Order: sequence, then structure tokens, then C-alpha cells
Amino acid sequence: MQMYRRYKHLKRYREIINILLKHGFGHILHQLGLAEFLSIRKKILFKKESKIEELSMAQRVRLAVEELGPTFIKAGQILSTRPDLLPPDYIGELKKLQDKVPAFEFDAAKQQIERELDQPLTELFTKFNPEPLASASIGQVYRAMLPGGQEVVVKVQRPDIEKIINIDLEIMYDIARFLESRLNWSEMYSLVEIVAEFDRTLHEELDYNTEGRNADTFRKNFNDNPEVLIPAVYWEYSSRRVLTMEYVEGVKLNNLQEINRLNLDRSILARKLAQTIFKQVLIDGFFHADPHPGNLAVLPNGKIIFMDFGMVGFLTEESKNSIGNLMLALVSKDADAVMKAVLNMGVIAKNVDKKLLRRDIDLLQRKYYEVPLSQISLGEALNDIMGIAFKYHIRMPTEFAMLVKTLLTLEGLVKELDPKLSIVKIVEPFAKRLLIERLSPQTLSKTILKNLQGFGDILSFLPEQLGEVLDLAAKGELKLKHQFPQINEVLNTLNIMTNRIAFSTIITGLVIGSAFLTQKENILFGQIPIAEAGFLVAGIMSFWFLVSILRSGGF
Repeated sequence: MQMYRRYKHLKRYREIINILLKHGFGHILHQLGLAEFLSIRKKILFKKESKIEELSMAQRVRLAVEELGPTFIKAGQILSTRPDLLPPDYIGELKKLQDKVPAFEFDAAKQQIERELDQPLTELFTKFNPEPLASASIGQVYRAMLPGGQEVVVKVQRPDIEKIINIDLEIMYDIARFLESRLNWSEMYSLVEIVAEFDRTLHEELDYNTEGRNADTFRKNFNDNPEVLIPAVYWEYSSRRVLTMEYVEGVKLNNLQEINRLNLDRSILARKLAQTIFKQVLIDGFFHADPHPGNLAVLPNGKIIFMDFGMVGFLTEESKNSIGNLMLALVSKDADAVMKAVLNMGVIAKNVDKKLLRRDIDLLQRKYYEVPLSQISLGEALNDIMGIAFKYHIRMPTEFAMLVKTLLTLEGLVKELDPKLSIVKIVEPFAKRLLIERLSPQTLSKTILKNLQGFGDILSFLPEQLGEVLDLAAKGELKLKHQFPQINEVLNTLNIMTNRIAFSTIITGLVIGSAFLTQKENILFGQIPIAEAGFLVAGIMSFWFLVSILRSGGF
């Protein structure tokens, strides 16, 4: 199947190979099993590669990813938020990735809208500006007006972008599987699982219905908060590839000159923004994972506007509690609690040295121990934890990586608005509230009831399962499964040893038998003396036996 996909996507494989070759990665083509797609000329030249040796490996990766197109750019952007998976120099380069994709023609957008909504554009909208407000790798945004007079923005997906992305994803899966089968280090990172996570994230972003539902969830969560505005979704003008939302004109949160002109209190605005994000994370468990200035604005009355809900984070109750515990541990500078929270959240490699891990967390705590609480950067502290996770091969959940990115972006915005404000002081009451709620009689009673129900389910099935086990035992069909990962290797070794012992026994028998025959009268088999023939065969077998041992590295 994998080979079929390779030849099915032969053109794209060749494009990828040419780009890798151009940026100095020809030496890995054979390792990836892609050399078969090189022309004879390139096979000769790939060792020479291009003249970019003065660039670092991380810089070359970033340049190659940019040229590989939208799918790889998106993957690079997501990986730039994963310090638990990549070293700092690669993270720094991948953060520079930009969607350098030219805008597509209005006619293509018009056809996409009419095909998706099954009506002519002129009947759907009374006004439609053909010049896009913004253009990215997946889609473009236009301004329009509905027949009822409502001003809207219309997000239109690029034609055929999903097909292009699916081809690239299949290639990514092939490469991940190949690496996992050949390279030992790849097992620690579960490359196929990482590609699968990216696959899920990207397809959610491709489905504008999902983005619309995300916006509706945010509207519901902030329905009783007059300080936050979430634009409405016009579902009758939306589909999987077209999203129509309420147009709200505000001032971008990094436009400090305009904010000052409106006489808005920047300190209040910064505090309000931070409280809004922490409510999303620690109370709702559903947060905006891309709160950069382009997606945040403010109205003249101080109301904060959130836009673009393609990238969100969802936290289970367990995840919310773990993150709350981690934040409380950081605030209280408790190394044991930090380590416990990290280990509870991450996927830990089998051979992690917990003593060394504890030492590094202690060193991290010392970094912040003498620093006043108001001066601690929560985002930086969490990013440092991701660095420790990378060092000890602890793979953190995607949602945690998204949260770290969100808090780093939040701190940057808060610092611009009010350099004196500490978001650590703002997060502390939220984390404590989460702890109090978890220990409240209502929550405890729900937890106990849930555990009792689970225990009851186990007890209800126990008699039946126990009866089945006893029946199997009575029939002599009860089998116990023992897992021994190295069993095949051990059995192979034992098999080789057994064969060698048997072989050496035969040789010894031939030598002894031949020696015994020399004591008798000359016994012939035809014209051949049997004793001398036995010594000759034993000598040949001994020589072959010695050569085979030397070749196998047995000495």
C-alpha cells in the first residue's frame, strides 16, 4: 500500500526531493527510501548539494519547509510550539515561518461560494468586495453585506487545498512509518502519532463548520460577560468551505496609539484580557489557542473582541486540574508538586532517570526562587518545563503545548499594554478557585458517586467473568499470557547455540570414529579408505564451523 501511494504521488515526491536537494539534505534521501525517484544525474550530484553550508541545519530546515508549501508550513508552525519535541534552535527558526502564498483570484472564490451555498453570489449578498481583507495558505477573507443589511466577513477556502494537503499527509505518514521502522530514536517520539495529531488538527481547521461551532461555544461561555464580544455565525450562509460571520470593526490590541486616542485604560484592558484567557483555560476548559494581535481587538467602549476560532484548545476536567496544579506549584515554588504535575500530564519514556529529572526541576525552581512573584513570567516558566520535557523525552499533550503558546502570546500583549502587570498574580486566584471547587462537597459527592457507579459496574460483571474463568480452568483451556519483549532474540540465540553444539558433536564423533577405524584393518568403501575420508570430512566441517563463528562475531 505504501509503495502504491509513493508511485501514485510520484510528482509530489519528486518536488519534495528537489527541494530537499536544493537545501542540502541529499544525504538523507537514501535513508528515507526516496532515492528511487532521483534522476541519474541527481544521483551523481546529490552528494555535492547546494552551496548553503554556511547556514545552520535549523535555518536550512526552515527554508525547505517554507518552499514545501502549505501543509509543511502548517506542520512547522505547530512544531514551533513544541519545545518538548525539538531543540531551541529549531523552535526559533520554525517560529519565523510565514504563509508565503499569493492570493487566489476572485473568480475562484466566487465559484467556491456558489458551489458550496448552491446559489448565485448576487442572490446571496447585496454587496461583495472582490478585494480580500486577508489571505492565508488555507483560505481568504472578504467583506460583504447580507440582504438584511448586516455587514459580514466571508471566509472562503482555497480550491483544491484539501486534496493537496491530503497528498502531503499521506507522504508524511509514509516517512514517519519508515523512520519508526529503521531508527531507534524515533520510537521515543512516536512519529506516526505526531503526524496523526497534526492530521486531526489540520482537518479541523479545514472544516469551517468546526470553526463556526467553536465560535458559538465561545459566545455561550461569555453570554453573561458584557466585557467580551464574540461575532455571530450566519449558518445559512456557511458550509464546510465557506464561513460567514458578523463583521465587527475594532482597534487591534497592539495599536497603542489608537487605544490612547480613545482614552482607554491600558492597565484595565490588559487585566481584562488576562482574566478572560484564564477563565477560558481554568474554568471553561475551552480556550482560544491563537490570541495574536490580528485575532484580538477592542471597541471604543473597552469591550474585547475575539476573532478566528480555527485553532482552539479543549481541556478535560482531568487536564484542567493538572494544569491548575502545575500553575499553583509554580506560584508556590514547590518543586515536588511541579514534578508530579509534569509526570501526570506527559507520556514518559521507559528509561527516564527521575532523580536527574528532579534535580533539573530543582534548578528551574532556583531560577525563579529569588524573583518576586510579580516579575515571574508564567509563559517562560512553562516553556522551561517544555525544555525539560524535551531533555527527558517526556511527550506533553498537544493541549498543553497550545496552552504554553497561548500564555506566551498573552504575556507579550499584556506587557505591551501594561509593563507593570504580572499575569502570575492574575492566574493565582483562578487556580485556587479551581482547587476550592474540586474540594467542594458538590464536586466530591459527584466524584464519589461516579467512582461508586464504576465500582458497581465492575461488581455486576464480576460473577459472570469469574464463572467464565472457572469454566475454562475446569476444561483445561485456561491460558496465561506472559509478555517477554526479548523472547525472539533469546530464542534465536538459543537456537544458534543448540545448532553449534550439535554440529560440534558430529565433528567430534567423526574424529573419534575415524581414529577408532585406524586401529582396525584398512576398511574401504569402494576404493576410498573410510578412516581417512572421515578425517577429511571432519577437517572440512571444522574449518566451515570456525569461519561461521568468526563471521557472526561469536569471538
